Amino acid sequence: MNNIVQYLIETYKPLSLIVYGSYADGTQDKYSDFDAVLITKDHEYYHDNSFVGNVQLDVFVYPLEYTLKDTYLEEFLQIFDGKILWDTDDYGLKFKNRVLSFLEHRPRKSRAQVNSSIDWCEKMLRRAERLDAEGMYRWHWVLVDSLDIFCDAVSHPYLGPKKTLRFMEEYFPTAYGLYKEALFSMEEDARSAWVAHLMSLKK
Repeated sequence: MNNIVQYLIETYKPLSLIVYGSYADGTQDKYSDFDAVLITKDHEYYHDNSFVGNVQLDVFVYPLEYTLKDTYLEEFLQIFDGKILWDTDDYGLKFKNRVLSFLEHRPRKSRAQVNSSIDWCEKMLRRAERLDAEGMYRWHWVLVDSLDIFCDAVSHPYLGPKKTLRFMEEYFPTAYGLYKEALFSMEEDARSAWVAHLMSLKK
């Protein structure tokens, strides 16, 4: 990882470098990319997806001015547990603390909104019963969106698929098992069981 950090510092001269994802929590493998946010003095926004050695970057470069606006904090939730590897005048630390504060006090959806989203899943399930291309497209749509909807239903922030699946497996193993089965199986019973579980979360 040191060669990646060196490349980023030499290339972008950041005020702060915050790494998140697998390289932050030590779970990286040969398939992992290197996720990071760089705060710079005035470098224009840039997404660096180049390779350093055999590792592909997924690095987002921002000017300091952009990160000072609370309006955009929701875009940076992924750094809530990130590691600050480089910091100048605590810009990165202050920014991360603002993200954590936003996460703690984030606006939550009303129960009516959550229930409406769950009802949408049930409607898409019925559409999928046709087993044509459009129906199956709608089912795949449900598989993606229902992970976020599940988080809303249990009042937990959606922090991307990897962290959410890990959270489900640890704290909601039944939901995790049903969702995993729905992912791996295209059988009607698996689809129905996952949506039925979501319906049980309505209040």
